[in-house]
Amino acid sequence: METKQPTGAWRTGLIAALLAACAAGPRGATAMDVVWGGAVHEESNVKFGVLAGAAFHFKGMVEETERKFYTMEGDPISSQGQETYSQDDFETDDLFGLAGLTFSAAGSWVRFRLDSVFMNPSLEATARRNYYLTLHDSISYRGRDYDHFMIPEGERFDAEFTGNMTEMALMLAPLSLSDEAFEITPLLELGVLLLGGRYEIDAGESRGLTTYQYPPEQFVVGGSVKDWAGIGVPQWGGGVQVRLGRTDGVHLDLQAHYLFCLYNGSTSFFTTAKHRKKDLDLDHRNLQLRAALEIPTEARTWTVGIQAQFIETDGTLESSETDPRKIAAAPERFDKVFAFELSTVLATVGFAF
Repeated sequence: METKQPTGAWRTGLIAALLAACAAGPRGATAMDVVWGGAVHEESNVKFGVLAGAAFHFKGMVEETERKFYTMEGDPISSQGQETYSQDDFETDDLFGLAGLTFSAAGSWVRFRLDSVFMNPSLEATARRNYYLTLHDSISYRGRDYDHFMIPEGERFDAEFTGNMTEMALMLAPLSLSDEAFEITPLLELGVLLLGGRYEIDAGESRGLTTYQYPPEQFVVGGSVKDWAGIGVPQWGGGVQVRLGRTDGVHLDLQAHYLFCLYNGSTSFFTTAKHRKKDLDLDHRNLQLRAALEIPTEARTWTVGIQAQFIETDGTLESSETDPRKIAAAPERFDKVFAFELSTVLATVGFAF
């Protein structure tokens, strides 16, 4: 499978941010000091704050493509019954609230940052067609548990997710260039993005079973389901931090971080789901921009700022089984193409010490 590369738009955006940061330096400066290991400011090298804001753009899509069992049996692709699901099927609103905490610490050579936000998006919708879903072994009907769930066309249903998104990054600061009122520090970063929580889907009372696909599988019609889900994505990349203003006065801290993940391997590396492991080809990109005023007082340094984040993830999930006998004995579900986008903006208030 062809290895993907970060898109040109993302590279262009990051380069533009870096050039803008460099251009913000004092034009009249004749020389700048080089601080190996990055400049550390003892009065503000540890920062803690609270975050509040919203997701202003959300987009998700899953498209079923091919099922190896059907292909092996000689069925044409057009008769396999693939489905495509997106946010349009669920009458979702892009906007939902976020709240959380932020923490960072800077030392010589090594720095660390953490953002953790909580969310509780929900929706009410009408099924536009029969929705056939697989949601683990947690759907009860007449004393048995099933992992297949069907919401009939025209049925009203509710869905809710209560979860958390946490991002951590360890950063290497090789040097800083600085003078009295300007400082710039390039960063190399390695981290992880974690998303998880509890979801609930309520489509009324369970009222029977229906069969779907071949070989036939039983789906519970209606009912409710609650379960946990989680995923983690490693990230690596780079960033830049620019500090404007004198250390003993109010100053502006600007940061840009661009992290990505290119992966081709098993899904077991990313998700808590242990059933029906697949081969995953993943292209993940994450851009975060920050701006904060740091205001020193006699007691401590206060921080007030804003940050925006733009996450894009897409890829394919394909059955890893190649033995025709095993495919026939335990048919996998459809292979899938997926895409996910999330953009957020958060205000932050905190202090540094």
